Amino acid sequence: MSKVNIPYNKQSISLGDINSVKKVLKSDFLTSGPLVKKFEQQISKKVNSKFAVSTNSATSALHISCLALGLKKGDLVWTSSISFVASANCAVYCGANIDLLDINKKTFNIDIIKLKEKLLDSKKKKKILICKIKKTKKNYFIKKKKKDYQRLLFQSI
Repeated sequence: MSKVNIPYNKQSISLGDINSVKKVLKSDFLTSGPLVKKFEQQISKKVNSKFAVSTNSATSALHISCLALGLKKGDLVWTSSISFVASANCAVYCGANIDLLDINKKTFNIDIIKLKEKLLDSKKKKKILICKIKKTKKNYFIKKKKKDYQRLLFQSI
């Protein structure tokens, strides 16, 4: 059996990012300061939404997203088998069931064929897909099926 190295993530931290952090550390506001509001406004504009809320972590962001969507016992969340545990825990915190989806060995994204099977077979009331998807032509399927099956999608880009 040969080993397969699956690249998980690579950070991109610029000198500008480092300087911004230094500026905040030297200011009177480590949390909830004026830069937080500016950041939320920039995110809101980028994703074309009325509001944006920043949190202390992606874990918290996923959790409050599940709460905002009314996720509850009996609902179903699909997430990648190669994700942070927070991708599943956010649903567990709300009482929902978790179903891990395998990845495509070429793209390392969620296996679209397996997702399609899950979408067609699932009888649960509310379904959410939480995943990190690199931009591929296959993303169209996820967006199209999300609309067709009235599912909810959290996507990290």
